[in-house]
Formats: sequence, C-alpha cells, structure tokens
Amino acid sequence: MINMNEKGHLTSQTIDEWSAEAETLYTQALKGKQKPSHTVRLGLEETLLRFREKYGTDEECNIKCYKNGHLLRFVISQRGDHSNPLNIDEFDLSYDLLEKFDLKPRYTYKSRRRLNVVTFPINLPPRKNTLLIRLGIAVILAILTKLLLSVLPDSVGSGYIQPAISELFQKMTFIFGAIATPLVFCAVINGINGLDDVVSFGKVGTRLLRRMIFTYIMAMFIMVGIGSTMGLVSASANSTGKNVFSDLLALVLDMIPNNLVEPFVTDNDLQVIVLSIFVGVIMLILGEKVSHVRTFISELGDLVNKMMLTICKLMPLFVYLGISDLILSDRLKSIYKVSMILIISLVGAALVILITCIRTKVVTKLPFKDILSPQIPSLIINLTTSSQVSALPESIKCCKEKYHINPKMVDFGLPFGIVIYMPNGAIMLGSMAWVLNVMNNGPVSIGTVINIAFVAMVVAIAAPPIPGSAFAVMPILFSACGTDLSTMPLAVIVASTVGYLLPAMNGFCLQQELLMSAWKSNMIEKESEA
Repeated sequence: MINMNEKGHLTSQTIDEWSAEAETLYTQALKGKQKPSHTVRLGLEETLLRFREKYGTDEECNIKCYKNGHLLRFVISQRGDHSNPLNIDEFDLSYDLLEKFDLKPRYTYKSRRRLNVVTFPINLPPRKNTLLIRLGIAVILAILTKLLLSVLPDSVGSGYIQPAISELFQKMTFIFGAIATPLVFCAVINGINGLDDVVSFGKVGTRLLRRMIFTYIMAMFIMVGIGSTMGLVSASANSTGKNVFSDLLALVLDMIPNNLVEPFVTDNDLQVIVLSIFVGVIMLILGEKVSHVRTFISELGDLVNKMMLTICKLMPLFVYLGISDLILSDRLKSIYKVSMILIISLVGAALVILITCIRTKVVTKLPFKDILSPQIPSLIINLTTSSQVSALPESIKCCKEKYHINPKMVDFGLPFGIVIYMPNGAIMLGSMAWVLNVMNNGPVSIGTVINIAFVAMVVAIAAPPIPGSAFAVMPILFSACGTDLSTMPLAVIVASTVGYLLPAMNGFCLQQELLMSAWKSNMIEKESEA
C-alpha cells in the first residue's frame, strides 16, 4: 500500500515538506504508541540533503512510502551517476548514529535507468507486552502437555510425544548455537568500528568511554560479589583438577586462538570474541584503507543479525519445547535456583544506581535533589515504554536545560551511550549464564566466573539497543560460558520480566555519567555554575 508518492526538485522547501510529511505518516502508523518520530524525519532529511549534494537539482527526485504490516518503507530515488549518498565523511556522525537507532538505509544503483535508490525500512513497534503474553501462553501449554501425557497411555507419551518434543527442542538449540559464532564476530567488530566516532570526538569522547567501561567493570564486580555470597562459586571447583591459579592461567591461554580458523570450526566463542576485538582494533588503525572490508563485515553482520532475529520470532515455540522438556525430565527439582537470577539482577542494578549517584555527588558537589529530580520525566517514559529511544527527547531536555550540559556533549554522548551503555543488562546476562551453569554443574570455579563476567560485558556492549536484544545474544553468551543451551527457555522468561526494567535503569545512570564527564571536561554552561 502506497501512502506517499511525491516527485520534484530538491529545494530546501521541498526537503522540509517531504520530511514533515514522512514524520506525520510515521506518527500515524504508530497509532498512539509512544515512540519518537524525530529520528525518522532527521534520517530522511539528511538523506535528501545528500541526494542534492551528490546529484544536484537538475533531475527530479522521487519519494514513496509503503506500509506493509509492521513495516514502513520509504524509498528515495533520483537519476544520476553511480555514487552512494550514504557515504559519510570522517567527522560526520549522523548516518552512523541513525543506523544504531535501527534506521538502516540501504543504497542500490539501477544502471540501466541510471537511478540511485535509497530505501529506509522502519519497523513499527508491536503491541505492548505481546511477547510476554506469548511466553506466558507457551508456559501454560507446556503444563497442559504434561497433564495430557499423564492421561495418555505410557507407550504413546514416552514412546512418541516426549522424544519428539526433546528432539525438536535440541534441533532448535543447535540452530541458535550455529548462528551465535558469526553473530558475535560481526557484532563486536562493527561495535569497535563505531568507536571511530569517539576517536574523532577527541578527549571528551574518550573520557566518556572510560567512565562507561569503569561502570561495566564495577557492575561485574557487584555481580560476582552477590553471587559469591549466595554460594554460587567454590574455590575448590576447577576444570583442570589443579588449583584456582591454574584455572585462571588456562582461561587466559584458552582465549588465544592457535590460528584464525580454529575458533570458527570448534565454535569457541570466547576465542572468537578475542579475535574479533583484535581485528576490530586493527581495522580502526587502518581507517579508510579497509573501508570495503568494513562495509562487507557490516553487511554480513546485518545478514546474520536478521537471521537471528527471524529465529527469535519462534521464541514462544522454543520456550514451549524447553519448558515441556524440563517438566518431563528430572531437572525440575532445581528450578527454584532461577530466583537467584532475579535477586542478583535487581540487587546488582540497585547497587550500580546507588554507587553512580554517589560518584555524581562527589564529582559535581551538587545536592542529590538537583541530581535526581531533573531525571523524573525521562525515567517515567523509560519505565512505561521500556525504551531509551522513546525517552530520548526528554533525556536531551534534561541534559541540556536542567543539567546545562554543552549541546555538543549531549548530541554525541546520549546516542552513543544508548548504543553501548548497558551495565545493568550485563549483570542480568552474566547472572543468567552463571546460575543456570550452577543448576547443571554445581558451584563453579573463580576462573569460570571471570570468564562469564568478561563475556557478559562484551555481549552487553555488542547487543543492539532494541527490544528483545537479550534474546539474540543469549546463544553467544551461553556458548562462550559453557552454559547448557537447553536452559535458555528459563533465561528467556527471566529476561522478558527483568529486562523490561533495564532500559530505565541504564538510562538513569547514563545521564549521570554524561553529567560527570561534562563536569570534568568543563562542558557545563556558565549559568549552572552561578
């Protein structure tokens, strides 16, 4: 269905009118759902300006909008020589950051018609709590399956239905695991290449990045501390049969691959993470010399990520099979340990927030009231929508007008932080891999805990800032940490509940990190210092 079909020369007035009309169409398609529409307008406006810069105004430009289910697609086309308008200069951050917001324009060239085409596919948000409802139905169906098998002849239940459920569940588990290795490789490299924006930003961006990494490390220490008090680690438990120090040495040595191929052949995700970090850093150093390689890995990452997200649509079926398999086995007796994930996640997040508030107080010398009260509007939006992107306009207002942070810091720091700043998510992911590992193997070694903490931190940074991203990185996390993938359905249920609060927690801390960085960088407007 075509909702928009305009054609004309790209004057400033035309660009403004088309961008406004596109924003209106997107707002109407949301049907009252709270989600910022300015990113759509900004993306289209930026693209139209680049069209004008690349191809001039001699040829008419055409913009169309198609709506199909939960997808809104804008297509911009103009005749001209083959030249990608999405290619950006080294210091231009707009396209890269818009892509992080799930605005991913794609360029194609139709040589016969000399037509340059850019397509903006925009996913519309699903109905609120749809996934949680489906997961609840899956659990209920799993319980009903158990009741049904109890009244059927044993030869039917144990001979046919139960093996079919178990085999199908194992097959889906293998599919998740198979995609995990290329997904983590591409995600980490693309994430590191995105840090080129931080380098171009200079000392301010570096300071902000250091603060974020510090918070990640602090969050992992908190997770380990809480889990240790709950008896989830044992100094005598080790994988080598020697001692804790031998385990730590073995862990470090195992992180270093023997060659570039072996990690992918053996599905050693920890080695893949280290290899991808190494490759990503080298690509940053080489810069534009490897621009084609960067484009290839980015597009490969999009392909693999789309594959994972498509499979994640089968998550209710996966949960049904997993819970059914759990109920029909003898592993249900340790199900109570799953509550430990909730305890570690929520207590850990509370401590991260408390320590961040104290750090902000120490750095800025401001009263707690002046630190906390400006964030209430954005916090409410975050809690009700479970999306930092939805709260972005209010967060910008808080940082610029109430904290008086220099707009240059805000315009860069908030989008960048929304992408990589997820310390509370790292606690949840790490505690899931840890607790579920303990359910199968008992208390783990210190070396294993360090491994889990490191991987949880990396996958949290690599996870895209979209709802359900935790589901996409779970196979990576579990494979790298040695956690049985068959326990993923339990993790999905936990993530769909605790995960709803995490954007608000991360967003609350992010604005304080930005305030501290601005204060240290002397980027607070003068009126706030009076």
